[in-house]
Amino acid sequence: SLALDSSDYSHISYYDSGANDDLKYAYWDGASWNIVTVDNAGNVGIWTSLALDSNGYSHISYRDITNDALRYAYWDGSSWHKALVDDPPNDVGYYTSLALGMGGYPHISYYDATDDDLKYAYMDSGGWHIVTVDSTNSVGAYTSLALDWHGYPHISYYDPTNDGLKYAYLDSGRWYFVTTGT
Repeated sequence: SLALDSSDYSHISYYDSGANDDLKYAYWDGASWNIVTVDNAGNVGIWTSLALDSNGYSHISYRDITNDALRYAYWDGSSWHKALVDDPPNDVGYYTSLALGMGGYPHISYYDATDDDLKYAYMDSGGWHIVTVDSTNSVGAYTSLALDWHGYPHISYYDPTNDGLKYAYLDSGRWYFVTTGT
């Protein structure tokens, strides 16, 4: 996943599938590339999504393969902080997409492989909240998330039943769905 900072420098989160199976983060500082291991606790880091906050600090969502979980990490200017967002009994955290909302709070769309559902997790002052957005047949792979100016989530994802694209958005507390077809 790629994001550009205010100086148009590149920041990249990725899964090191070599000997390490770690979540890595690379960034250009204007003179050279810097590579950091963000999480190395087991086989972690696949399906990353990266966003930069107003300070230019990185926030990353990713799948923890070892524990079948969704995780989130962020840099606060001096250290990385990691959180477990959603975990078993369901096999979750596939195809994550991250956006930062008001107050810099993270919002993540992702796929639940156990229930074949599209899920959405968001954080606020009360902690993490997890919502099953769409459980119609087997949906939710290949998610992409954006927040509108109200802070409402809009999610595109794969609908294999209709062999095409599906779109969900939240407006005034209610989810709406559009099937676009192939």
